[in-house]
Order: sequence, then C-alpha cells, then structure tokens
Amino acid sequence: MSAIRQTSDTDTGPITPVYRLPIDHPSVWKPADFASAADYTIELTARQLRDVEHAIARVKAAGLGLDDLGREHFELPSLRPVIDEIRRQIEKGRGFVVVRRLPVEAYSKDDLGMIFWGIGTHLGHGLSQSVLGDRLGHVKDFSREDPMARAYRNKQELSPHTDSADLVGLFCLRDAQSGGVSQLTSATAVHNVLCDEYPAVLERLYRGYSFHRRGEEQPGEPPYTPYRVPVYSNTEGNVSARYVRTYVEAGEAAAGRPMDDAELAVLDRFEEVTKRPDLMLEFTLRPGEMYFINNYTILHARTAFDDGDADEDRRRHLLRLWLEVPGMRPVHPHIRK
Repeated sequence: MSAIRQTSDTDTGPITPVYRLPIDHPSVWKPADFASAADYTIELTARQLRDVEHAIARVKAAGLGLDDLGREHFELPSLRPVIDEIRRQIEKGRGFVVVRRLPVEAYSKDDLGMIFWGIGTHLGHGLSQSVLGDRLGHVKDFSREDPMARAYRNKQELSPHTDSADLVGLFCLRDAQSGGVSQLTSATAVHNVLCDEYPAVLERLYRGYSFHRRGEEQPGEPPYTPYRVPVYSNTEGNVSARYVRTYVEAGEAAAGRPMDDAELAVLDRFEEVTKRPDLMLEFTLRPGEMYFINNYTILHARTAFDDGDADEDRRRHLLRLWLEVPGMRPVHPHIRK
C-alpha cells in the first residue's frame, strides 16, 4: 500500500492512472436493466424469520448489548444463502441488494437495532459513524432539536454521495409522511458516461480534492485532509468512487483553495450525470425493508421528506450501518476514511 503523500500547489496530476476504457462489469447498470424490483430484492422466508426470532431471543437471554454482539452470538443458519448472495452482489455483482419482509411491528426499537447489527456481523465489522462513536446510526430528522444537525440527521434532500465505509446498510423502521425516496446510481455507469462525453471532467475528478474532516480530525491535525482524495480512482483495474460535495467544497476552502466557477462547474457536471433519469434508480424503503450497497461502486441519495406534525415515535426513522469488509476490493488509501 502506497504512503499518503502531502498535497502541494504543484501536486495536480491524477492520484491514480485514469481508466479510459468502457468499464464492463456487473456494477455498470441502468434502471432499465431491471424488469422489476424483484430483480434486486430478496424476500425473507418464514423459516428465515424464525431464525431471526430465535437469534434475538438468545442474545437477550444472554444479556448481551450491541457492543458485545459478535457473529458467533447471532447464528442465522437458514439465512446463509441470503448472506452469501448479498456478499456476492456487493463484491462481484451490481453493488446493491434490497432485503424485505422483516416484521418491525413484532419487535422493540432496541431489538430491531440488535437484529440489524447481528445481520451486519455476518457481512463485515461495524465502524464508528461520527465523533460520538455511534456504530449504529439513526437516520431521522433531528432539526427540531438541533438546527445544525448533519445531513443524515435532517429532512433535506441528499444529493448522490458515498459514505466512509466499504459497505453501507440502511434499515427502515418507519417511513415518512411524504418524500424520502431512496436513489441509487451506479458510479461505474457514470464513469462510462463521463469517459465518453466529458473526458476533461473525468480527468479532473481523478486529481481529487482535499476533504473537510467535519471535526473528526485527531489532535494536531488540520480540519481538512492534507492529501487529495480522488472522486474516482483506479487500483489494480478496479474503479472506485468517493464523493461528498459539501466535504469537497469546505475542504478546498479550508486548504486555502476556494473553488472558482470553473471548478464548481466540474462538480455540477458530475452531479448532473449522476441524476440523469436513465441512470438513477428510485424506490422507497418501507418498514421492514433494508438495503446494502458497495460504497465504492454505488452513489446513494434521497429526496427531501416531511413528517408533518408527527410525534417522535411516528417520524421517519432508518438505522444505518457502516461496515468494513476486509479484502472486499483493492482501493487507494486516500479514499479510506
């Protein structure tokens, strides 16, 4: 693994060689490739749901908490084919899977968190999602309590982006009164479009940007990455994406390089392509449904949502997992958190 090199004013070349050929891989897809949602959805069977019920009962009987819960505590024998298919699609296939039919009404909120975490232990190692150290994130609108809440903790639209993990999982406990549509775009399909239509934009994205650390830097570190994080990188022929627009703009400004109109136009063009209707898949996660995505080949987003005047226990509420999956794919160290 190469050492992270420091950014300088003259360090403006691509971080990795630009992949200039059409990517031919199952992760390159368009919504039209799917006849229906059944093409990317796994529906849990009655037997598999019984295994989940038995697993959470054993965990509770043993008095285990989330921080104590490992794969060995959450045995799911009949779900092995489901776990294997998720891993296959995440690592070698389309890059995402939707799983449905978990009866959220049958469990408490804490139990549902343990179930989601337990399933996650069969896919990877849970990571902290913020300076708070939370390894099970709560995606809901906290803006009433915290007007400065991070993007996933308010109700505004989220544009296509990636997170800071190998694999990302979202589990819907309650949906919104309106809005909150999930949106997925193949980052490799976008790469092919850029390579064909906007090669100069693609070249600039490979050069990367300083990302703002949003208060998660260690003592003595600057608030931005002192190295460039490429939006696209090519490692051993594997093209990966890493992108959060607000982090890019804030990071470049903090590094003393506020982005001019030409630089912003590059991001505008990239986002325009990611949002093209023929590239963006849209669906709404309903209670009891979850999805898992490859964070390097899938850009995810959501529309704004509205909970109306709903009480706390009736607001839109999703759980989020960030998972590290050793050996999932070779990636450049700059795009790891």
